[in-house]
Amino acid sequence: MYIFLDESYNLKDRSKKQFISINGFSVLDEKALLKKWKDYRRPFLTKKRRIHATDNFFNKLRLKALKLIDRPNLILLSVFQIIQEISFKNNNAYSRKGKLNFDKVYFDMLIELFKSLNLGEYRNVTITIDSRKHKGGVLGKNLFEKHVLDFLKMKYQRTKFIFILQPSSSNALLELADFISNIFYRAYAQNNKQFFQGLCFNIIQIKNPLK
Repeated sequence: MYIFLDESYNLKDRSKKQFISINGFSVLDEKALLKKWKDYRRPFLTKKRRIHATDNFFNKLRLKALKLIDRPNLILLSVFQIIQEISFKNNNAYSRKGKLNFDKVYFDMLIELFKSLNLGEYRNVTITIDSRKHKGGVLGKNLFEKHVLDFLKMKYQRTKFIFILQPSSSNALLELADFISNIFYRAYAQNNKQFFQGLCFNIIQIKNPLK
């Protein structure tokens, strides 16, 4: 199994719902998916623009991304947390000096997502996540990677895991996860419940797992 994940969030615009979400997909045949995605993205390649989901220049490619993920061996993944739904009094680890401890919230959301997947059914699982800045720089990034792998190895002892942190610009399927995450971000930010009700794809969606 191959898993590709990217995060999206709104922590500043108080006119909209403040949330963190981690979104992407799992797939069994990543080579076939990669080939098709490269075919879709080829006409959009330019020297001046890096393909990025937030760039309106790639709106048509966003529609192609939705078309591409409609396949039987692909499952959409999404874990979503409204910041106001977190009980900081019960778990002060989510707050650091009065500010949101983003790394802790992100880590726990990721673990809740992994718990919902039947990872123990697979001999080999490769997880690729869009890299981001961590508290503590490189050391913080290494600790994050270690803690995730420690959990996975303890929880699923018969499964071999490869865990990769890299920018979406260096991995085409992580780029696809970025498009999926942006699509979900727009639905979450606009509180568009009909979007998810209308999805005909396989999807694992977890809402507000942190209490």
